[in-house]
Amino acid sequence: MQSVVIYGAGGLGCQVEDFLQQHPGYRPAAFLDSNPSKRGLTVAGLPVRGGLECIPLLAQEGISCAVVAVGDCAARVALAESLRRMEMQLVSAIHPLATISPSAKIGQHVIIGPRATVCVHSQIGDHVVMLAGAIAEHDNRIERGAFIGPAVRLAGTVTVGKNATLEIGSTVIPGRTIGRGAHVTAGAVVIQDVPAESTAGGVPALAETSTESNFVSQVDAPADPSAAVEASAALHAD
Repeated sequence: MQSVVIYGAGGLGCQVEDFLQQHPGYRPAAFLDSNPSKRGLTVAGLPVRGGLECIPLLAQEGISCAVVAVGDCAARVALAESLRRMEMQLVSAIHPLATISPSAKIGQHVIIGPRATVCVHSQIGDHVVMLAGAIAEHDNRIERGAFIGPAVRLAGTVTVGKNATLEIGSTVIPGRTIGRGAHVTAGAVVIQDVPAESTAGGVPALAETSTESNFVSQVDAPADPSAAVEASAALHAD
């Protein structure tokens, strides 16, 4: 059984801890978090050890597997890539009650919740989060780093671009594209393509303001690139 550290000690991290508890091959060992105020706390029965600076010590303890459970897409992908460069093995957290078609293609380091359904010929990219009850119908393409919230319904042949976010209960009709970095708000019904880096909300959904990520622009990049990743992740903590 492999010990796994969870990066992100918020709500999504607690969900991942629950998924891993139900996986026969994994044992959740600890949390990491970019928020200094969480360090030293106990969350879901596990200690919050610190941030990226803890990775060498964890390696000495024989912990080499990790899942990044951070809601902000840009921060999640950047932290995952930092952990990969630090020779951590990124693993997926898939609830046993998720339904995945044998013909679907599932990328690396994904989080898929209970009752989520990935249908025939759909493709789920690396670092994707797909939460409880979400549906990706036939021939969907959900690209790297996207966040699909609970009970989101994607009809057939929908494309969700990199780092896009669809909030709880939103719906997309067949054949539409959610652009890279776009944000679809809770309960929205998308009947037209959503442009990249925009927000769409309402019934029917209308595209509004820019959602360009603050992942870089709000952080003064320090000399240590790992510190930049952690600082930005703290800004977007779950």
